[in-house]
Amino acid sequence: MSATNSRIRRAILDVLWEHGAMTKEEVANALANKKGIKHIPSPHSLSALLTKSHSVIIIGKKDVHNIVGVKTKHAIYDLDREIVLEKDDIQYVREPSTMTPKEKMVAQKCECGRTRIFPLGATECLSCQRIG
Repeated sequence: MSATNSRIRRAILDVLWEHGAMTKEEVANALANKKGIKHIPSPHSLSALLTKSHSVIIIGKKDVHNIVGVKTKHAIYDLDREIVLEKDDIQYVREPSTMTPKEKMVAQKCECGRTRIFPLGATECLSCQRIG
């Protein structure tokens, strides 16, 4: 995975935290306004990036009218709010492919099989603590 996609996937988690549930077009607009993101992926690429993250879930569908007036249903994406309760929790739900090199050094493998940064003093990942 390229460094650009890793940066975009990290930015997606921040955007969803700040703005709440959004369609892929709304996420693209929010990414365009975010500093540090030069290239915004196409809607198809963006939906692929959204679905790759285990902490991003589809919470519903929204009717969207396109330029020609055709109505389609688009998925609404959001962070898994049962796991991510505050902005600082985002670092604990990132996949190794989106971690910075410093984060990768402190990441550990959990009993559930995920490689994550554990909260201070914890013996399992945040997902296992909150849902498990």
